[in-house]
Amino acid sequence: MVVESKNIEGNNNGTPLLLMSLLLLLAGIVAFYYFSEIRLFYRVLGLFVILGLSGYIVYQTNFGKTVYTYVLESKIELKKVSWPTKQETTQTAIGVIVIVVIIGILLWLLDMLLAWSIGTLYGVR
Repeated sequence: MVVESKNIEGNNNGTPLLLMSLLLLLAGIVAFYYFSEIRLFYRVLGLFVILGLSGYIVYQTNFGKTVYTYVLESKIELKKVSWPTKQETTQTAIGVIVIVVIIGILLWLLDMLLAWSIGTLYGVR
């Protein structure tokens, strides 16, 4: 019987590290509430430290590196977006407000017409 050696770097799914990171986050949240007599500033600071440590642990996995690469590429893509000018944004917002008001008035008139017709049909008015 031949035992094959596994390449740790190539077959790193990172499940133990992800689990450890999740447990660290849960322990941080429990500690945040358990030590409620300590000032809020220090508890929040501790949570940020735990969050950073947990993020570092997740980054060591293939999943973490994939997410990090995705975030970097998303930032690059956001720089390529052609954002509207202030004038275009203002004109679009005014157009949306006008359309909403017009549709609101039309729906109000339709509601009044239906209320009048049902009232007339039943003899209430």
